Parts: sequence; C-alpha cells; structure tokens
Amino acid sequence: MTRLGLMPKYLERRHHRARLLRDMLRDELLHGTGDATLPSEDELVRRHQVGRNVVREALELLVSERLIRRIRGQGTEPTSHVIVHQLNQLRAIGEPGQSTVEGSAIHYRKLSWGVIASPPVVAENLGLPAGAPVIRWERLTASRDPLVLWTSYLRSDLGLHEPGDETPGVDAGTWGFLEAAGIRLGRAFVRTGAVPADPAVAELLDAELAAPLLVQHRVLTDADGRPIEFAIGYYRGDLIVLSNTLRRG
Repeated sequence: MTRLGLMPKYLERRHHRARLLRDMLRDELLHGTGDATLPSEDELVRRHQVGRNVVREALELLVSERLIRRIRGQGTEPTSHVIVHQLNQLRAIGEPGQSTVEGSAIHYRKLSWGVIASPPVVAENLGLPAGAPVIRWERLTASRDPLVLWTSYLRSDLGLHEPGDETPGVDAGTWGFLEAAGIRLGRAFVRTGAVPADPAVAELLDAELAAPLLVQHRVLTDADGRPIEFAIGYYRGDLIVLSNTLRRG
C-alpha cells in the first residue's frame, strides 16, 4: 500500500529516467547530432539501458514539445520546424552561421509604426524625459510560422523611415534596418524570462492560449553608448531555441 498523494517509488524512478532520456534526445535533435530518423524503441532500450516504458514516456514528452512526430506505420521522426539561434552577437535570426535557418526563409511583417509619448519605463531605459516622443514599431519575425513578436521603442531623432509591410531577408531585421539608416550599433543588454501567452500575443503568434513563451527585454545602444532602442520580444518556445556560449572570467 502507498499513502494517499505519494507516488510509488518505481513510478518516480521511471519518470525521472524518462525525463533524463528526453533531455538527451532533445539535445541530439537540436544540435543536429541525431540521425535523420530516430532509432527504434528497441534500439533506444538497448542503447540507453532502460525499460520500454521509459522510452515510450520520453518519446511522448518530445511529441508534446513538438520536437518529434509519430507516424502510424512508419515510426517516429524529428520535425524540422525548430530553429536554434546563437545569441552571442548582434546577429539576426537567419544570418549565416547564427541559426539553423538562413536568409530568404526569414521575413518580417510590420504590425504598426508611429510616434507616441514615451511611457515611463521606456523613457527611463532610453534616458529621455517622461513623455518624450518615441517611435513604436511592432512586427513579427517569421519563417514558416510566426517566431517572435517584437515591440520596439526607438528614439525619434534617428532619422528613420517607416519600413514596408512585408520585408524579406535578414537585412530587414532590426540590426540591418538601423544600419541601413546609417546608425553604428554598439551593444545590447538583454534580460530573458518566461511567461504564458496572453490572448493578444497568442493570436499574433498563432500559439495556444497560455503556451510557454520566452520574453526578452532589450536595451540597444549605438557605437557611442547612447541608448537608442528599448524592445520587448515574445519568442515561441516550441519553435525557437536560444543558444549561448558562456565563458568564465
């Protein structure tokens, strides 16, 4: 007998092993070290020295993350929609060597563009007086599906011209857009967290309500260190993975 509310030890161990196997398989899938098709259940049992129930639970976890799909009569195969983006430099999603998707596969859709009075948090991050005019630029970064919803607040004295409604290619991203206006970029200070998708964001990103999203708050400076953009971005957690290289010291 087990006490009410306590999981039997054998189930606890199985769930733990399934999560570990899920983590290992996920790493292979996201870094391209796995095969074009996943090994069979028998092969995974043999290779990882775990029970069949552990393998099946791990695979179901990957299915729920949309990293693999199970095709009746054909087995299990990776999906190809998840993008891995290197977030170590000011490089856009799709720039060569930075992501697992490149160039023309990325496009941008403008949602709004206009001058507004800066909200207090925007003015503070840009070093402006409260209520100073700023440009608010809302847009979607997309490939096959919407990937990121960005809202940028830009200084109004940058001499920027409104972009088109649909702009293809990585040069149409934030960095290319600002550089095309003659602005020399400096550094970006980024904070990343996680939030559930609210109704408006879920609709724009074609995500389920309350789906997990990565959220970034970013302050971008020019080459002289002057803050020129404060931005908030919502990333589809099931479609894009952010990868960093960290050094100690």
